[in-house]
Amino acid sequence: MERNIDLVIPMVFPDDTQWQREFSRHKGNGSGAVRHVRYRSWNTEELLVRCCLKYMPWLRRIHLLLASPSQVREWMVTMAAQDEGLTEIRTVYHRDFMPEEYTPCFSSPCFEMFLHRIPDLSERFIYSNDDMFPLSPLSPDDFFREGRPCQRFVEKPFPAKPNIFQRKCMYQLNMIAKPFGKHYRGTWMKNGHSMAPILKSSCEEVWRRHGKEIIQYLSPLKRTDRSYNHYIYSLYQYFAGIDVTHAPRQQYAGKGTPTSRIAEIIRDAQAGIVCLNDNEGLDDWKKRAAVVRKEIAAKLADT
Repeated sequence: MERNIDLVIPMVFPDDTQWQREFSRHKGNGSGAVRHVRYRSWNTEELLVRCCLKYMPWLRRIHLLLASPSQVREWMVTMAAQDEGLTEIRTVYHRDFMPEEYTPCFSSPCFEMFLHRIPDLSERFIYSNDDMFPLSPLSPDDFFREGRPCQRFVEKPFPAKPNIFQRKCMYQLNMIAKPFGKHYRGTWMKNGHSMAPILKSSCEEVWRRHGKEIIQYLSPLKRTDRSYNHYIYSLYQYFAGIDVTHAPRQQYAGKGTPTSRIAEIIRDAQAGIVCLNDNEGLDDWKKRAAVVRKEIAAKLADT
């Protein structure tokens, strides 16, 4: 089996006291960040990597993006040591691929702008948040076909009262679309909130075209409605016509999804890629996280 596709997953462990000190120095109360929806952990990170190894065994390498060496967990060391020439587990620190002026970084849109600078990253790679779980077998053709990234965009009405995320999406959509002679106002292009197949050369081309605009709004500390995210690479691939219209089964479980339903989704033999999203106002997140850990562990143990 030819292995030429990498997976990139950012992770943060807010119980790390060194990370808390850095957070306090730059953003405020470090211990409070443990409970913040942007940083809190469901302790499912090891299970996520195990799911990737089981259901995506054709991956060449999994890059775990971490703020610093203090974020390394023992299970990462163990997994890396057990490599048998199959999928390699590698830890990558922000300083390894981000310019020094943008570190320390506490904002994912900022480090997403530098994904193409990850050392030894393959031309074809998949970017995934740490809440996106492959829960049934996936193939390379679900992400790339004849070297082209698989993605599915749909044009939908734009909200009448957009939130900060939606405004950001519209700004970056029009930034990428403009050189292709397109402009959006009442509609926008939407794709699934799931793992994203990306070409490293697409990232480099986006920077060549829009580097000045990207740098203008980069912030390692906060998100704004101009904090561009990794969607700009997928959008470029769409408008440039270098993508393939396809996506594996994708499911989203958020605040409105009952915990009992989440258990059913995880058990599904054809679950596909499931985003188990943490949301603001999710009061029972600890209970939900316990259910997720139990169900995924049981599924991984099932041979």
